[in-house]
Amino acid sequence: MTAIKDDSLRKMIIALLAFGVLAIFLTAFINGAGAPPAKERGAAARQDAEMSDAVAPLMARLQDDPNDKEAVSGLAHIFTKSENWEKAAPFWSKLVAAEPENIGSRYHYGFALSQLNRFPEAVEQYEAILKADPKDSAAHYYLGMINKYGLKKQDVAKKHFQQALGGNPDDRELAAEIKKELASMKQ
Repeated sequence: MTAIKDDSLRKMIIALLAFGVLAIFLTAFINGAGAPPAKERGAAARQDAEMSDAVAPLMARLQDDPNDKEAVSGLAHIFTKSENWEKAAPFWSKLVAAEPENIGSRYHYGFALSQLNRFPEAVEQYEAILKADPKDSAAHYYLGMINKYGLKKQDVAKKHFQQALGGNPDDRELAAEIKKELASMKQ
């Protein structure tokens, strides 16, 4: 009689375990196994809301004064931070047009253009930086990257990477990245 009782108890425990595993799988399936945890989703939603809250007043200022550089700059930075390159690029373009000598705006505009695969336009921005400072290591680095990966001009890319190193970049991370890119081209 105890053998039958033990056997029934085992079957009941196995059934409960199977039910528990099934519940876990169903819960994961319903909630999305690859979905970020609720805490991360909440943080992302808050960040989106904060950006949205910041965009509206800046856009209103632009309606009042389309040449409000502070509002244009704020929007350019917000859209860059959110990696919304389609929206960031026009604002960077407007800043470059207003202040062509502003190297920072040119860097941002060139980067946004490269993220949009508008490589010839990005090249123009970095070349304008090099006209002001022919030894600018970062501009040479970005031109190297655009030529290597975007335009598939390995010889031009290599030249820019070499010139970037020749400018003795102060940024050790940049120098290491340039050396890594050059080393990958020797293969």
